[in-house]
Amino acid sequence: MLVRTAVAVGGAAVLSAAAIGGGLWLAGDDPDVPDSGDVHTAAPGCGVLSDQQVAELLPDAVLESAESGPLSGGENTACTWTSAGAAEDPETLRVDLSARFTDTSGETPVTGDEAAQAGFEAMVPVRGEDVALTGDLPASVWRGQAPGTAELAFHTDNLLVRVSYAGVDQGFDAARDRAVDAAERLREAL
Repeated sequence: MLVRTAVAVGGAAVLSAAAIGGGLWLAGDDPDVPDSGDVHTAAPGCGVLSDQQVAELLPDAVLESAESGPLSGGENTACTWTSAGAAEDPETLRVDLSARFTDTSGETPVTGDEAAQAGFEAMVPVRGEDVALTGDLPASVWRGQAPGTAELAFHTDNLLVRVSYAGVDQGFDAARDRAVDAAERLREAL
């Protein structure tokens, strides 16, 4: 009885390994691997903004969360800083950095730059306001869901960047200015 169980379990393991290996072999090129033409081979980490830059944008801020990992077609990093310990109303800065990789699995390859551009176009709502960052890099900024919140997105090469600034008492215009300032600092760092 024990031998039969061991043979059944061993057979199931071999069959599972063969199925997984066969699926990977049939899949061919993995679209989640950077191509030689992809400028960004990984999503930058939260350190792309120095502590001094964050302090200038959001005084008394602390890094609340830093997450990174695979993304369908690339890699993503999400960083959130808050000034929750400050005496004034807390404010939040969130930065999402998505490196999009070239996908050669289809008939027509899609470059990482094209994927980032498509992601940018899909992310920006119709109400988005176009702004030009340093070097005439196009970006778009729009009102977030909560009062005093601004969202901003831009892409450079195969990197899609989204900045969210929330909690500004002065309203959208002040949040917009801070989101644009954060995007400018990111642009310089990238």
